[in-house]
Amino acid sequence: MVSASPQVYAGSQAGNPAAQASLGISDREMTVLRELAAGHANKQIARRLGISERTVKAHLTSVFARIGVADRTQAALWAE
Repeated sequence: MVSASPQVYAGSQAGNPAAQASLGISDREMTVLRELAAGHANKQIARRLGISERTVKAHLTSVFARIGVADRTQAALWAE
């Protein structure tokens, strides 16, 4: 079992530029995270942002590591 980072339970951090900067999350990564939180699949996110699906996956992998989550559901909850 993966232990969750305190950031997962710290409430909404997604709209906080200081939290975003302190975690090293780029603006593009945050945009992808918001799309994920809105319920979009990787392919939909890629089409909406004009990037490849592989790039979406790379952004999400980076974000998951930075915010200390293991999956899409935890990331979406963090981004609320």
